[in-house]
Amino acid sequence: MLFKIKKNSIMVKMITMYTIPFILLSLILIWNSQKSTQNIQDSFISNMSHAFDQASQEIQSRIDMTYDLTEIVSKNSKIITFIGDPFLGDEADFLSQYLDSVIPIIKYATAFTETDDYSIRIYMMNDQIPESWPYFLHLKRQASNAKLQAFMAQENETQMWLRPDDLQLEPSSLNSDRSKYTLLTKLYSPSRELLGLVAVMVAEDRLLSTNEGAYPSDITQFLYHEPNITLAATDVDEAAEAEILQQHLTESDAHFIYDQHLYLYRTFDAIQQTFVYKVSLEQLNQSIHKSMLNQLLLIIFSVMLLIVTCYFMFKTIFLRLNRIVSTMRKVINGNPHLRISDTKPDELGQLAQDFNGLIETNNHLIERIVMKERLRKEAQIQALQYQINPHFIYNTLDIFRMKLIKERMFSTADRMADFGKILRYNLSSNTLHTTLKEEIGLIRKYVSLQSLSSSQSIQLEVEITEELKSYPVIKFLLQPIVENSIKYGKTVQKDSLQIQVRCYVLKQQVRVDIIDNGAGMSEEKLNMLNEHFQAPLHYEESAPAPNAPERSIGLYNINSRLRLYYGESYYITIESKKNDYTQVQIKLPYE
Repeated sequence: MLFKIKKNSIMVKMITMYTIPFILLSLILIWNSQKSTQNIQDSFISNMSHAFDQASQEIQSRIDMTYDLTEIVSKNSKIITFIGDPFLGDEADFLSQYLDSVIPIIKYATAFTETDDYSIRIYMMNDQIPESWPYFLHLKRQASNAKLQAFMAQENETQMWLRPDDLQLEPSSLNSDRSKYTLLTKLYSPSRELLGLVAVMVAEDRLLSTNEGAYPSDITQFLYHEPNITLAATDVDEAAEAEILQQHLTESDAHFIYDQHLYLYRTFDAIQQTFVYKVSLEQLNQSIHKSMLNQLLLIIFSVMLLIVTCYFMFKTIFLRLNRIVSTMRKVINGNPHLRISDTKPDELGQLAQDFNGLIETNNHLIERIVMKERLRKEAQIQALQYQINPHFIYNTLDIFRMKLIKERMFSTADRMADFGKILRYNLSSNTLHTTLKEEIGLIRKYVSLQSLSSSQSIQLEVEITEELKSYPVIKFLLQPIVENSIKYGKTVQKDSLQIQVRCYVLKQQVRVDIIDNGAGMSEEKLNMLNEHFQAPLHYEESAPAPNAPERSIGLYNINSRLRLYYGESYYITIESKKNDYTQVQIKLPYE
C-alpha cells in the first residue's frame, strides 16, 4: 500500500472533509458538462437546421420557378391570341407567325431558367391549329388520361401537379429518361373561354442535387413519398429508411434522432413530397464522448491530486504533531526533563512552547508537593520521636508541680504547668494544623516561661477578633517569631520588652503583625532578609540558603511553609529600625 494511514485518524477525517466537497463539486461539473453537451447537441441541430433550411429553400425556389414559367406563358396575350383564333390563313402565314411571334416567347421562358431541366408544352383544345412540336400539341391526345380529364372538369381548379409516377402527357417520342414533375395550368381567353393547358415540366433530379460531392459524407438527402424514396444515394437502404420515416414523420417536431442519425424533414404539399435531410451523429457523439472522457479524467486526476496534496500537506503537519504527542507521552510516563524541540513561529510551534511551559510549571508543582510531603513526614517522624512515653513526662511534670505547690512556690508551679501544656501542644497527634486561638495561647505560655529567666519585663499584647480566633493556620506559625523577638530584644537595655500581636483582615487577606521594641536591625540586613523571603524556594532542601543570616533560620522555615501551603505570593515581610523596633508581617488567604 502506498500510504499507511491509521483508521479514524485526524488526517483521514481532514482529507475526507476536503475531498467530499470537491467530489460534490465534481458531480456538479459533470452535470454542467452534460448540460454543455446537450447545448452542443442543440447547437449542432440548430446549425444543421440552418443548412437544411437553405437546401429546402433551394427546392422551394425551383418549384417557384415552375410557377414563374407558367405565369410567363399563361398570361402572354400573343400566345392566347395564337391559340384562340382559328387557323384560316395559309400554312406559310401560320409558320411565320409561329416562328416570329410565339416560339420566341417560349424559348425566352425556358432560357430564363438557364438550364435544360425545365420544358414547356401547350395542349390546345382548338384542333384547327396544327401541332407544332415540341411546344404545341392537341389536348385530344390525352383523352385517355382520366386524372387529366377529371381536372379539366373541375371549373374551380386552375392548377394541378403531376408526379413522375403519374401518366405522362408527352408523346412517347418526346419522352426522356429523366423523371419529371408537371405543373398543369388552365389557359383561358380574355372572355374566360378554356383554350387548353400549359404544362411546365421540371426534372425530378433538378429538385434535389444528387451530386455526392455537394455535401459532406455524413449528410444524405432524399425525397420521400410513402412508401417510396427517390433521389437517394446508392448506399441508402431505401426499405429501412422508409420504415423509419413511417414511424417518425407523424411527430410534431421538424426533426428526430434515430440510431445515431439526425433526421430533418419538410413536406412540400405542391409536389406531395417530403424532403429528408439525414445527418450522421457519429462524429458529434465521438467528439462529445471524448470531451466528457477528458473532463472525467481531469476530475479524477484533480481528486487524486487533491488527496495526494492533502496527504503530504497534512503529513508534514502531523509529523510535527506526532513528535509533540510522543514527547508528551514520554513526559507522562516519567521523563519530565524532556522538551519539545519545535521553535517554528506558527501554531504548532506555539503549542510546543506552551507545552514546554506547562512541563516547567508541572515540575515546579510536583517539587512543591514533594517538599510538602517530605516536610509533613519529617514533622510526623519528629513528633513520633517526641512521643516516647509522653504520659511519663506529663506525670513527672505534675509531680514536680505538686511538690512546688506544697513548698508554696506557686509562681514556679504555674510556669511548670505552662511548660507541660506547651509539651502537650507540641506532641499532640495533629502535627500540621491548628487555629489562631491555639497559636496565641501557645505564645502566651511561651512568654510566661521566658519571663522566669529574663531580667526584663516582657509584656505581650494581643489584638484579635472573635471571628479570626477559629481561623485555621499551620502549626508553629507565631512562636518562632516571638522567640526571635525575646532572644534579640534582650540585647537592648530597656526596662520592658513589649511584644504586640495584631490579627486583622485587609484586602481579602488575613494579616498577622508581630511587633517588638527590641534591637531592630540594619537596613542592609533587613533588605537581605526580605530578598531571601521573596526568592524562589529551594525544593531540594528544606534548610535555608547557605548565605542566609543566622537570625533568619526560624523565619526562613516559616516563610517556606507559608509559600508551600498557601502559594508563592504568601511570604513574610519585615520592617525594622535599628535600636527601635521590628515588625514581622504574615499574610494568609482569607476564605
